[in-house]
Amino acid sequence: MEADGASLNIGEELLTLNGKPKCRTSIPLEALRRHVCVLGTTGSGKSTFAKILCTELKGFGVPTLVLDRTGEYVAAVGESAGASVFTPGKNLTISMLKRRDGSSDEAPDLGAQVEDWVSLLDHYAHATCGAGLSPLQARVLRDVLSEHYHGTRQTLTVTRLIELLQEYETDVMDVRGWPESIEAVISRLWPLVVGLVGEALDRSYDTFVVADVLKGALNIIDLSVIEDDRAKTLLSQVVLKKVYDAVKRMDITERLRIVVIVDEAQFLAPNERGYTSVPEKCAIELRKYGFSLVMCATRPSLISANVVANSNTLVSFMLNNQDDVETVAGYFVGGLKDGRVQETLRRLPVGEAMVQLNHPQPRDAIRCRIGTEEQRRLVVSSGALAGLDPQQ
Repeated sequence: MEADGASLNIGEELLTLNGKPKCRTSIPLEALRRHVCVLGTTGSGKSTFAKILCTELKGFGVPTLVLDRTGEYVAAVGESAGASVFTPGKNLTISMLKRRDGSSDEAPDLGAQVEDWVSLLDHYAHATCGAGLSPLQARVLRDVLSEHYHGTRQTLTVTRLIELLQEYETDVMDVRGWPESIEAVISRLWPLVVGLVGEALDRSYDTFVVADVLKGALNIIDLSVIEDDRAKTLLSQVVLKKVYDAVKRMDITERLRIVVIVDEAQFLAPNERGYTSVPEKCAIELRKYGFSLVMCATRPSLISANVVANSNTLVSFMLNNQDDVETVAGYFVGGLKDGRVQETLRRLPVGEAMVQLNHPQPRDAIRCRIGTEEQRRLVVSSGALAGLDPQQ
């Protein structure tokens, strides 16, 4: 699976379905521009693959951002790889409602920024309540945000936004439906000002700056300190939306600007009809800006079909659900006709995967052991693959 130019070594080939000689398994660096989807049951090797990917990308100096829900990346590759680790409550603060620098009160981009903020809060509503903002709730937010930033340059915190909404509610108390909508918005915003989430997001300043992340080799957002899954998802959305906005304002490029690795991607890009998640927007819109998305999930049915379909490299570890097996096999060359693909997906041992690479054109799928002996020795010694025998 080698290609001209730089490539990421991910393991050793065990079996080809076309009878060609075995070799090492690698992914051309250029292929990452068209995204990667990693699937497999819990404990099958997804995170191991992603950790090896981190170390390989570091070797090429490619800026990488990991949204680490469990803290395992921090423990495994953080210290040994010299990563920049951002932790809520310590050194991670993001001003959700801060205007971009260099604009005046009446700047023409204020309306666009207001829409960005409303969109972000809509994604948050989907994550926490299972439904987005109603049209009236979105209208209320637009009114309050626009009114504030037409009158001041002072950055709006979430706490101050809640206060402004309460003041607005008194003005429309007699208008049918408005007080209820405002109360609903306030109720949804309240979790953003408490605990570690509040310490990270209810601020008027940033310590997480995308421009700095684009300079560094490996950056990890440590979400393990937050107990609630919805809060982890919210913070991940804010981070990813901030990266999305920054990258989309840049010039189109042929180089790989940043790789974002998302573990347990079903929380961030759910397979929900009528909802376009932040990662889905990244996968569809940002390839030409040098943005690469690596999404890891236990089942294909749990994550957005658009994310899977826009991933030109598919890495599948063991699957034990027949629907999942058939779905994933459909992404492999000849996978629906060749019964060996489906049988292999069901019988893969821990640490082995089927890899479908479609760069620069679709190739025959292969089966490989993730990580060479040297990689396993290296990452085991640093804790990245704790419990895995280097000789396996």
